[in-house]
Amino acid sequence: MKKFLYLLFLLPLGLSSVSCDDDDKVPDVGIQATIAGGVVDNNTIYVVQGEDLIIEKMDIVNHTGKDAAIGVVNYYIDGVNAGQSLIAPYRFEFFTDNLPVGEHVLTAEMPVYVVDYPICFGAFSFRLQVVEDAADLPGEPATVTLPGVIREK
Repeated sequence: MKKFLYLLFLLPLGLSSVSCDDDDKVPDVGIQATIAGGVVDNNTIYVVQGEDLIIEKMDIVNHTGKDAAIGVVNYYIDGVNAGQSLIAPYRFEFFTDNLPVGEHVLTAEMPVYVVDYPICFGAFSFRLQVVEDAADLPGEPATVTLPGVIREK
């Protein structure tokens, strides 16, 4: 009976060493965000204090031929969690009323799921320049799509 129990204890060890050769591959996907309410110039997003900066949607650009999806998107300003979007299209509004005039960092992070690949992560990080009035903007506010990056765990 003891021999049988020892064999049962060894069984999980044999199963845990099984792996797939795709485990270390990053899928051929990308992410992009569509932003409205600001001006994008020279990799900086400009917004007038008191005006809303809106992430209209987050999209996955999928070149794998497999099903793929984005998980919960977490948004940060200057490293402080500003909120999250739980479902597509992952719309989020940043209220700039209490954001001081000056330079900030806007970041978004999310898990990316692709069938037959390990979980990877998507990220955006842009300088956010809050200005006092529209005369300080380097152009007219427009809706712009910006690329993000994909990284491993």
